[in-house]
Amino acid sequence: MIKIDFKIAVFFAAAKYLNFTKAAQELNITQPAISRNIHELEINAGKSLFKRNGNRLMLTEAGKLLFEHAQRLHNTYDMLNESLDMLDGKLSGCLKLGASTTLSHYIVPKLFADFHEAYPMVKIKALHGNSQQVEEWLGDNTIDLGILEGLSNNPSMKYEAFLKDELVLVARHNHLKFKGKDHISAADLLELEFVVREQGSGTNEVLYRALSQIGVNWHNLDVRVVLASTEAIKNFLQNSDCVAFLSVYSIMKELENGELKVVDIGGFEVKRDFFFVHPQGVISGAADFFYRFAKKQFLNFRLQ
Repeated sequence: MIKIDFKIAVFFAAAKYLNFTKAAQELNITQPAISRNIHELEINAGKSLFKRNGNRLMLTEAGKLLFEHAQRLHNTYDMLNESLDMLDGKLSGCLKLGASTTLSHYIVPKLFADFHEAYPMVKIKALHGNSQQVEEWLGDNTIDLGILEGLSNNPSMKYEAFLKDELVLVARHNHLKFKGKDHISAADLLELEFVVREQGSGTNEVLYRALSQIGVNWHNLDVRVVLASTEAIKNFLQNSDCVAFLSVYSIMKELENGELKVVDIGGFEVKRDFFFVHPQGVISGAADFFYRFAKKQFLNFRLQ
């Protein structure tokens, strides 16, 4: 493996975290070594790269410029090493992917397992959060590729539909309101108590638009509880008379076990696409391989 200049690697870690201690931990060196290499780099550059504002460490204008070029250098070295490995029929490097909650829990793990089996030399680093967080990670280069539950209006990002999903109304199996019936009208939604995901969730955005098309204002729903994850919502529903809209992928096990049930809404379906998302431009390296690998595999996940 051809490695980037060590001083550049030290600066890149320090600039990424704006914290010398975290940079030292990532590089497995001492904090004084971080300070020494930064000082030597500043002598070579003839300019200060960091400044302090109270207790906050910040980049100077020269530091921002160097950080921008250091990011490009890291990407170039990664691509070089991956290309060298591919000469031997190998693929290495690091796949840095972010996925929104539903995908990271119920779709991505199987894809990761299959990808790892096909390309065992690739290291996988995955983060999960809501759609807004994933786009922020893409924006600051924490990850190279994201998979989201919905679209946003971010012009700096490119989106491509990946997998079909359906959001369904879910209640516990013995919910008294649905005893002896498995369907309701759209107007009945206003009589139910809801548990929903936190602000920034792609699921909420999809539901907002879908409900408005049948004359139901999202803000008129009786939202009693807001939780941070689908798993938390499922566990809550099993002990509550609230209902929730959830991805059908997320409740397969609970439906089979008879713990939760789907309540049909007459004349109303919420289907959506999951999307790959990355900054405008061409993706490369392990992220590009995973992107193409997942697109070939996704038929195995398609709803029948």
